[in-house]
Amino acid sequence: MSDAQRQQLVRGIVPRVTDHLERCLESVAQDWSAGGDEADSAEWANQLQGYQYVLRRQFEEALERDFVSTTYPPEYEFSGSSYADDNSGLQILDDYQSTRRSLRHKLEGLVREQNRYSWFVFLQAAREDHRFEHPGWAPWSPLNWYERLIESAEEQFGRTDMTLGLMRAYVRCLGQTAAPTLAFVVETVEGCGLVREPVSEVPEGDLPGASPRASWAHATREAGPATASESAATESAAPAVGGAGGLAVSGAVMPAPDAGAADWLQWAAAAGWLPSGHGVAAGGGGTATAAVAGEATAEPRIESVIERVLAGVFAEVSRHLDCHAAFRAVMLELQPLLVRAVSHDLQFFHDPGHPLREWVGSLINTGVRISPEVSAEDSETVRRYLEAMRRSIEHLGRAIEDLDRPAAQALADNWAAAVAVEHEHWQAQAAEFTGPMCQRERAARARRTLTVCVLETGAELPECSAEQIAEAWEDLLAVDEAAVQVLDGQVQELVRAICNQATPQEANPLVQRIVATAREHGADEARVKAVVQHLGQAHLQRIRASADEPRFDPQARIEARRAVRLEDDDPDLLTDLDDPWVFDASRIRTGEWFEVVDKATGQLHRMGLVWRGEATRGYLFLSLDLGASRRHSLQGVAQELREGRMRPLPDDNPLDALLA
Repeated sequence: MSDAQRQQLVRGIVPRVTDHLERCLESVAQDWSAGGDEADSAEWANQLQGYQYVLRRQFEEALERDFVSTTYPPEYEFSGSSYADDNSGLQILDDYQSTRRSLRHKLEGLVREQNRYSWFVFLQAAREDHRFEHPGWAPWSPLNWYERLIESAEEQFGRTDMTLGLMRAYVRCLGQTAAPTLAFVVETVEGCGLVREPVSEVPEGDLPGASPRASWAHATREAGPATASESAATESAAPAVGGAGGLAVSGAVMPAPDAGAADWLQWAAAAGWLPSGHGVAAGGGGTATAAVAGEATAEPRIESVIERVLAGVFAEVSRHLDCHAAFRAVMLELQPLLVRAVSHDLQFFHDPGHPLREWVGSLINTGVRISPEVSAEDSETVRRYLEAMRRSIEHLGRAIEDLDRPAAQALADNWAAAVAVEHEHWQAQAAEFTGPMCQRERAARARRTLTVCVLETGAELPECSAEQIAEAWEDLLAVDEAAVQVLDGQVQELVRAICNQATPQEANPLVQRIVATAREHGADEARVKAVVQHLGQAHLQRIRASADEPRFDPQARIEARRAVRLEDDDPDLLTDLDDPWVFDASRIRTGEWFEVVDKATGQLHRMGLVWRGEATRGYLFLSLDLGASRRHSLQGVAQELREGRMRPLPDDNPLDALLA
C-alpha cells in the first residue's frame, strides 16, 4: 500500500471504528452500573468510566499506527502465541490466556458467520499483492481491533477478570451492533483499491465456493413437515441406491425398467403418485390398498400407470409454483405424448441423465419463468417462448413411434438451441433497460480506477486533469469488452506516468499504444480522437498546474462513489448492514431467476437478473415479458432476500427432485 492509501484508510476507517468502540464502552458501563452478572460490576463500572477516554485515545492511536506502519507482522502479542509467565515451552495456558484466546476465536467465528461479505472482502484485501500473511493482522480486521483494545485494557486494569469481562462485552457488542461499521469499512477498503474484483465466479478464499441455489428438492421438503428420514437425508437431489430392485423413493423401491406393470403400480401407490382412492394407508410402508391389489391382479396396462405417475408429477410442479395458464395448457398437450414415450423406455425413471428427462425438466424450468398474471397476447417475448415449446412438443409427436435414445437426444438438442435463440432475443430487447446502467458502470469504473492510481502514486493531481482522464477512460470502456482488460492496464500505466509528471517524450508512446489497441478492437475514429484529446489535455494541465489549482480529492471521490453504489428502487432502504443476506446477494449471477413480490402492491413477478455492475454493485432484474423491472443495489437485493420478497426459482431438474 502506498502512503496515500494508508492515510486515506486512516481518515476513512479509524474515526468510524473508534466511535463504535466508544458506544460499546458506554453500553458496558451502563450495564455494569445497573448491576450486571458479575459480583464486582459496580466497581468495574466506576473504573471503566474513569478510564474510558484513555482507552479510546490509546485504541485510536494504535489503529492509526497500524495503518501507516510498514512493519510486518504488527507488534502485538497474538493471543495464545505467548504463554503465561514468559515460559517458552509447551506449557498449559493459564485461565486468563485461555479465555483471552477463546474470546478471539469467538469473535472470528461471529464475523465469519454473521458478516460474511465483510469477512470475504477483508480476506481478499489482505491476500491481494501478498499484503498480509494472516488476514487477522490487517488493521481493518476486527481481530486487530480486539488485540489493540485488550492491550490498552491490560495496561489500565492488568490481566484481571475485569479485563476479560470488558473483552467479553466488546465481542458481544461487535456481534450485535458492528454490522453498519463493518459495511462502512468494506466500502472504504474497496474504494482505496485494495480489492479490485470482490465478486468472483470462482471459490473465494476459504469460504464455500458455491452459492446456495433453489432446488425443487427443497421445495418438496418445504411443502410439509419433514419426517425423521427427510431430516436425516442429505441436501443433494441425487437418488439414494436401494436394494436389488432399484431406487428408494419416499420409502418405496422403484422397480427395474423391465418389471411388469403390476410392480410399477405397486411402486406408484406406495410413492404417493396415484390419485385419491389409489393411495396407501398412512404409515403403510409401501403396502398397497385392496383396490391397488385388485388392479395389480388384473395386470393393468403400463401406459395407464405411467399416465397417473406423470399427472401426479406435473400436479406437484403446479402446487409448488403457480404456473401461467398458457404454459399449463402446453404441459397438458405434452402429457399424452410423454406417456407413450416413457412407457416404451422406463429407464426414464432411473437415469437422471436421460435426454428425454432433461428435456422435460428444461421445459418446466423455462415455463415457470413466465409471470402467472402476464397476458401472453400482449407480450411478443412470451408468445415466442410458448411457440418454441409447442414446436418442440410437435417434434416429439412426429418422432414418437421411433423415439430411441439418439432421437430423444436430438429433441433435447433442438430445444436447447431454440431456447438459446429466444434468450438472445430477450437480451436484445433488454438492452434499452441495461444501457443507462452500463453507462453509469463505465463512469464508476473509470473514476474508481483513477482514484486508485492517484492514491497509489500519492500525486496531487489537478481536478481538471483528473476529469479529463476520467472522460477518456469512460470512452475507452465503451469499446469491445474483449479490449477492456488490455486497455484498462494501458490507461493505468499512462495515468501513473501523468501523476508522476512524466515528460511528453515519456507519455506519448503510452498514448500511441492505447490508440493502437483501441483501433485494433474496432473503436471508431471519433472516439479515438476524443480519447487522445482528453489525455493530451490532462497531461498538459498536470504539467502547467499552478499552486492554487484545485486538487483532486480521493476522499470526496470515494464518498461520491458510495452514493452511486447505494442507488436503489426502494426509497426506505437501510444501507449500513452486513449479514449473511448481503453475502448471499453478492453471489447472485446474471441468468439466475427469482420470484419477486412488489413491496407496494403485493403483485408477484418472475424476474431474471439481466445485468449486474462490478463497480456500482448495481443489479437489474427484468421479467420475461419485459413489463416489470427492478433496480437494486447490493444492499437492496439483500433486503429483498432478508424480508422474503425475493426467492430464487429452482434451476435443477424437477423430475430428479420429485422422483428421487
